[in-house]
Amino acid sequence: MPGLAPEEARLLSEVSAERLWAHVEALARWERVSGTPGELAAVDYIEQRLSEYGLKTVRYEFESLLGWPEGAEAEVRFPERRRLRAVITHGLVPSTPPEGLEAEAVYLGSGRESDFERADLAQKVAVTEGMPSPLKVLLAQRAGAVGLIGLQGERVYELCVSPVWGTPTTRTAQELARIGVVSVGGSDAEYLRGLLKAGPVRVWVRTRTFWGWRKTPLVVGEISGNVEPERFVLFSGHHCSWYFGAMDNGAANATMLEVGRLLAANRSGLRRSVRVAFWPGHTQGRYSGSTWYADNFWEEIYENCVLHINADSTGARGAEIYHALCMPETEEFALGLIRDAIGREAYAERMPRAGDQSFWGHGVPSIFMSLSLVPPELAAERGQSQLFRAAGEAGPPRGGLPWFWHTAEDTVDKLDPEVLVRDTRVYLLGVWRAASRPILPFRYGATAREIRATLEAYGGEAGDAFDLGPVIGRARELGAVTGELDRLIEGLGDGASAGLAGAVNRGL
Repeated sequence: MPGLAPEEARLLSEVSAERLWAHVEALARWERVSGTPGELAAVDYIEQRLSEYGLKTVRYEFESLLGWPEGAEAEVRFPERRRLRAVITHGLVPSTPPEGLEAEAVYLGSGRESDFERADLAQKVAVTEGMPSPLKVLLAQRAGAVGLIGLQGERVYELCVSPVWGTPTTRTAQELARIGVVSVGGSDAEYLRGLLKAGPVRVWVRTRTFWGWRKTPLVVGEISGNVEPERFVLFSGHHCSWYFGAMDNGAANATMLEVGRLLAANRSGLRRSVRVAFWPGHTQGRYSGSTWYADNFWEEIYENCVLHINADSTGARGAEIYHALCMPETEEFALGLIRDAIGREAYAERMPRAGDQSFWGHGVPSIFMSLSLVPPELAAERGQSQLFRAAGEAGPPRGGLPWFWHTAEDTVDKLDPEVLVRDTRVYLLGVWRAASRPILPFRYGATAREIRATLEAYGGEAGDAFDLGPVIGRARELGAVTGELDRLIEGLGDGASAGLAGAVNRGL
């Protein structure tokens, strides 16, 4: 798909910086914690704009299990007594007893699984570097700890510690957090780290949180396609936020509204339908909105959803690095969108289990989440996937989400209208191509190659203990078939007949 077709160039030129900025300023008026009046006000605004632009809207309301922090305290009780100031707790952490909890603290460094397994944590507080991730909380609980402290950097970031997506089941409910969890930042983190490396330490922790059921709103705006209206592209993002969330996710909501406006105005060019979905419960409910939608519309999504495109945290000032979160079968498509829409080279990264990626079980291909990133000197302290490439490593530079991500400083002044327009054009081109091209833009030869390479690696590790030869042989057969299909699609281009295009798409 080299370059832009004339109608694509025209469409991208119609992205309105003024409309985008007006949406951001409107949405960033409210603190949009899920299950609160601010979220509801934002959803009213979103639904009104979608209807105004000519999309058919549906609002769903359902109970979500939500959790957010209301207060946290921590003290060192031995070898000296000192109150720690830079302390927060997190989403879906339970409240401690009113008197708090006191226990010996055990330092586990980075907090790898092996670190938890080796340590005696029974009735103790585990202390690890970085954010207290859901996995760390789960490992601490299994080891018998009564608490977990994450030593963050200069800033402390809001997050959710639950590994359970949406409503817990009888099986997954046991994985919910049951211990006191806090993060400590800045000089307090340095102080506590130094004490722990010097000798025994006792700490006291108290958390106050909301944990319960609240009604949450989910809005979907739909534009019907003209050839295969039953098939649809799902374009989604969360409408809830931490604090005023201008970037995360107000700017992405603005992107979604502008894409919806332009697609509705150009609906005559859509073969397939487009659903623009705004999720609640992203962080405070661990993706409760997209999980609810995935459960309640399972068969429809399985049968008819051709692609999921997710929008998150667009328009940040200084975001000049682009990455494409994707799957092997969508990598070529995703990288091509960035190249064609804005003339940038990007790097591809495997789609993580995060960001409302609730539709893998339905077999729906997926692209994007965050898109534009900042260089490391402007980035939040996060995972390795968002660090720059090592010196000398080939490929475009890697970046991260900005330093104000998930903090009270995520405000409108941190955004750049030009970056917001640029990001919006990438998403617009992605939804347009997925909904308008005769043949879906997937290349499963890459998927087959990855499957084969993975099996061969496992086979090498297994040696004589387990023979993976037969399944590797089947993977080779899959590679041959998908290679032929990819070559057929390349040869057809956009000139396939409706019957042939339909047959190919059913195979995809």
